[in-house]
Amino acid sequence: MYSPEEAAELKRRNYRSIREMIRLSYTVGFNLLDPSRCGQVLRIWTIVLSLSSLASLYGHWQMLARYIHDIPRIGETAGTALQFITSIAKMWYFLFAHRQIYELLRKARCHELLQKCELFERMSDLPVIKGIRQQVESTMNRYWASTRRQILIYLYSCICVTTNYFINSFVINLYRYFTKPKGSYDIMLPLPSLYPAWEHKGLEFPYYHIQMYLETCSLYICGMCAVSFDGVFIVLCLHSVGLMRSLNQMVEQATSELVPPDRRVEYLRCCIYQYQRVANFANEVNDCFRHITFTQFLLSLFNWGLALFQMSVGLGTNSSITMIRMTMYLVAAGYQIVVYCYNGQRFATASEEIANAFYQVGWYEESREFRHLIRMMLMRTNRGFRLDVSWFMQMSLPTLMAMVRTSGQYFLLLQNVNQK
Repeated sequence: MYSPEEAAELKRRNYRSIREMIRLSYTVGFNLLDPSRCGQVLRIWTIVLSLSSLASLYGHWQMLARYIHDIPRIGETAGTALQFITSIAKMWYFLFAHRQIYELLRKARCHELLQKCELFERMSDLPVIKGIRQQVESTMNRYWASTRRQILIYLYSCICVTTNYFINSFVINLYRYFTKPKGSYDIMLPLPSLYPAWEHKGLEFPYYHIQMYLETCSLYICGMCAVSFDGVFIVLCLHSVGLMRSLNQMVEQATSELVPPDRRVEYLRCCIYQYQRVANFANEVNDCFRHITFTQFLLSLFNWGLALFQMSVGLGTNSSITMIRMTMYLVAAGYQIVVYCYNGQRFATASEEIANAFYQVGWYEESREFRHLIRMMLMRTNRGFRLDVSWFMQMSLPTLMAMVRTSGQYFLLLQNVNQK
C-alpha cells in the first residue's frame, strides 16, 4: 500500500502523535521504540522505582494505624496507597510483557496490517483502489488524531494532580521551616504517610530527604506509569477501530461498478484475508490488557467514592485546597476509566458493523461462489470482538454507568460511617 518513502513518513508522523507517551515511558523504565536499547539499565530503574514505592507502604501503614478513627484521613491514605500499588502492578506487567507490547505498538505505528493487505497489490490496476486508499488513509489519520487528543488530556490531568500533591507539601514544609522553631512542627509529605522514628527530625538530613524520595517515587509512578500504560491501550484500541472501519470501506466496494464481475470473488477474498488479520490483532490487544485492567477497575470503584467523600469533607470544612485536589484527582481517575470504557465501546461497535458491511453488498446478484463467501463471513462475524476486564465484565458504556452508581453507593456509605 505504501512506498518505502511513504512508509517512513507515516512512521515519523505516527511517532509525533504519541511522542509524549514514548518519552514518558523512558522515565518509568521502558523503551517502547526498541526494547533491546538500554534494556538492562531501564529494567534496573524500573525495579528501583517499584521497590522504593513499596518501601513507602510502611509510612502509609503507620498513618492508618495512628489515625484509624479519622475516616477522612484514612480514606485518602488508603486511596493513594492502592493507587500506587496498582501502578507497581502495571510496571511489573510491563516488564514481563514488554516484547509483546512493543510488537503490537510497532504494528500500529507502521500500519503493518494495511501494508500486508493483498487488495492494494492484486487489485492495484482497478480505478476503485485509488478511492479506497484515500478513504482508508483519511480514516486512519482521524483515529490517530483522536489518539493524540486523548493522550494529551490524560497527561495534563495527571501532571496537575501530581504537581499539586508535590508542590503543596514542599511549600508548606519550607514555610514551617522558616516560621516555626525547630522540632515544633510536623513535616508534610507528598502522599499522606507517617514515619514515627523520624517524626520529630523535621527537615534534617538524611531523614527528611529519604522520606521525600520514597513518597515522591510513589507519587510519580501513580501518574506517569498510568499515562505510559494506559496511553499504549489508547493507541492500540483506536488503531484497531480504524482498521475495522477501513475494512468496512473495502467491503462496501466489493460489488461496485468499478470492480469487474469476473474479479469480484478475488476482491472479496482479499477482504476476507484482511478481516483475519484484523481479528488476530484485536484478539491480541484484548489478551494483552484483559487481566491487568481488572485491578484498575476495582480500584476505581473504591477511589471514586473516596474522592467524592473527600470533596464533601473539604466543602464542609471550607478547605479549598482539599476541594481543588480532589476535583483534579477525580477528573484524572475518572478519565482513566472513561478512556477504557468509551474506547472499548467504540471497539465493540466497530466490530459489529463488519457483519453489516458484508451483508449490505449486492451479493444476491453475484455468482454462487461469491454468495457462499458472504454466507461464510456472516457466520464468522456473528460474534464480534470486544475488550474484556478479566472474565467478569466488558469495557463498555454500560459498565461505566454501573461503576458510577456503585461508587456513589460507596460515597454514601462513607458519609454515614463518618457521621456516626
